[in-house]
Amino acid sequence: MNICPECGCEYKDSVTKCPDCDVLLVTKKQKEEKDRRYKNWEVVYTAGSNYEAEMMRTNLESANIECVILNQKDRSFQLDGDLGIIKILVPIDKVSDALVVIENAESFDDDEEIEDNFGS
Repeated sequence: MNICPECGCEYKDSVTKCPDCDVLLVTKKQKEEKDRRYKNWEVVYTAGSNYEAEMMRTNLESANIECVILNQKDRSFQLDGDLGIIKILVPIDKVSDALVVIENAESFDDDEEIEDNFGS
């Protein structure tokens, strides 16, 4: 049996793509392995937009911190609260390192950097 990694629906082996989520199906073993791998991960950052999440992911990856983006935004409906945000997760043993990178990225002042570089 194949399983949709997004919604968890099961399909016969002849089906290769979830008709609802439009993603390729995986085997039960692959899904269990993925679930085990991401079991001990923690949310370290939430964003309101894809580009903000991607920029923070780039900062974390440049510091050699593995991370994943969990996008809970529904393209059909704009939601507020926990269902309308994008989360970045890191392994539990990397949380403190990730928080330092995030704090440094958030405290960076673009205008100050530009003035220092161009003498304005």
